[in-house]
Amino acid sequence: MTKRWVVAALAAAALYPTGWAQAQSRNDYDDEDGRNEDRFALGAGVGLVDSLNEAETYLMASLRIRVGGGRDDDGAGEQGIRGYLEPEVGYWEASGDDGREGSDLLLGVNLIGVVPLGPVDSFFGVGAGAHFVDTSLLENDPFADDSETKLGANAQFGIDLYITESLSAFGAGRFDLVQGSDDSVQSKVYLGLRARF
Repeated sequence: MTKRWVVAALAAAALYPTGWAQAQSRNDYDDEDGRNEDRFALGAGVGLVDSLNEAETYLMASLRIRVGGGRDDDGAGEQGIRGYLEPEVGYWEASGDDGREGSDLLLGVNLIGVVPLGPVDSFFGVGAGAHFVDTSLLENDPFADDSETKLGANAQFGIDLYITESLSAFGAGRFDLVQGSDDSVQSKVYLGLRARF
């Protein structure tokens, strides 16, 4: 439990300095007709997953596809929350230090809401996906050698800190529930970069 708080505190401390971000409003990133044309964002990150009280390295990648929100019809102001559909892939494997070996490959899709706050965007979302996971991780049994496909659901939150108009650093925390897992919740924290186009 202490590891979770330490990792969360380190992630918050790493994202706090706003010196990385340009001190300009999101409106500066809009094109001449007042509309931001970036419809997609590709992100990649690395962090930690806490499963059965062991911290392991977590890798992820996602593609955000804008589906709603943005500017008013007259282009005069932001509507608030922007909506995205986000296909994702995530991967982690047990190091074997505690006798468990195996991996968990996640293929999923999320619904993400983004709230622009000047040079920082906050986001939150929920999602579902398929976990291609080794039975040894599901059942906490080092002698199990099968692999299974299980459904999972997640809730997540985080912030994007703009470095340039099309590149941001992000930090996120999330909780994954995996069907049939001996560990009720996989807690994940990760940092990464997101490019918009």
